[in-house]
Amino acid sequence: MSSSPPARRSFLKAAGITIALPMMESVATPAGKNDGGDAMRMVCISPTLGVYPKAFFPKSTGANFELTPTLKPLENLRGDFTVCSNMDHPAIFSGHGGISTFLTGIRGGNVVSMDQLAAEYAGYQTRFPSMHVAVGGGMNASWTSSGIRVRELGDPRDMFDQLFVPDSAAAIKERELRIQEQGSILDLVREQAKRFARRTNPADRQNLEEYLTAIRDAETKLQGMQRWANVPKPKVNYQPEGHPHSGQDYEFLAPMMFDLILLAIQSDSSRVFTAGFGMHNRMIELDGVSTGYHSLSHHGNRPDILRQLGIIDNFYIQQMARFVQKLKDSPLGNRGDGTLLDKTMVYFGSGMGDAARHSNRDLPVVLAGGGFRHQGHVDCKTSGGDATPLNNLYTTMLQKFGVEIESFNGATGTFSLS
Repeated sequence: MSSSPPARRSFLKAAGITIALPMMESVATPAGKNDGGDAMRMVCISPTLGVYPKAFFPKSTGANFELTPTLKPLENLRGDFTVCSNMDHPAIFSGHGGISTFLTGIRGGNVVSMDQLAAEYAGYQTRFPSMHVAVGGGMNASWTSSGIRVRELGDPRDMFDQLFVPDSAAAIKERELRIQEQGSILDLVREQAKRFARRTNPADRQNLEEYLTAIRDAETKLQGMQRWANVPKPKVNYQPEGHPHSGQDYEFLAPMMFDLILLAIQSDSSRVFTAGFGMHNRMIELDGVSTGYHSLSHHGNRPDILRQLGIIDNFYIQQMARFVQKLKDSPLGNRGDGTLLDKTMVYFGSGMGDAARHSNRDLPVVLAGGGFRHQGHVDCKTSGGDATPLNNLYTTMLQKFGVEIESFNGATGTFSLS
């Protein structure tokens, strides 16, 4: 790519300096708060339209596999990541619909996604049980246990405000009143539900239980918000500079998105994150790209279209590699030995395999960090010739996070990375 414009270069330089600060020097941890020294973090990164398979999947396996053009940015991180091929959600055959099942692996009501199960486990030990941000449109991949889709922030600058900009006294007061009002409403609704339960028939009890689950989720959220209502936000030596040209200015927005996730991890503001690149047909602002994104995904094996698609796919992995390297360069300091990468699982994947064919087979999978013993490239085809369920890997990730679970959403086993 050619060099970035001056305003963009100044932003990236400023962001780089901020993130390079020694661990926690720019972060004030609230008094009495668990510093999360032994806690695991999870970051799920997704390009919703997947990547071009032929430029992504390696032909050789093992630790010394030859990196493909798309994976080339990970060259300096060998030993810190594993690439998996022949892994997908065996029950999903819905094309673009697979995007919404990316982190669940199955369809149906009240199916919790893997990241939200981890967020439920982490709870309000941190200010935010999970954080979600996407550039270029939403991922629609995160679902709570009560079947509610979690929306992503569409602008990383909004994430900065949530994390680090102090709330005004008026805003704090208004939030306290809202919490009290919502708590009173939930008390009333819960009592009404209990009275109704005495008159329900068996057919209605399942619906009532789902309703009560939603109430319990809301109560937990209110209690967590109340816990952090008067705790000052962390102070960081970071200030967003400049403005993106548009919502497709990926060279501006994507580095900022990942720098803020890193700061959120450093300040222990959250331990579960999703970060994505949405599905749309607008032209992404990257040098060499001149065609709408969705049109590029239906490449028809045309060389010029594949070249542009390759620029975008390579950019995604560049951002992952940059983020993983910064985690690796961040020591745990007074939290223990090792680096933040040892305590952070960084997962790159998509609910789309080959977008040109609307295929949900052989999904792109890269897992980095997390203290795993990484294996380079692993061909996950079973002895019977089938793909390994991706939920097997999710089960392993959840267990690593600390969730006591034997099988996530129908997984047939776990995925060995020990």
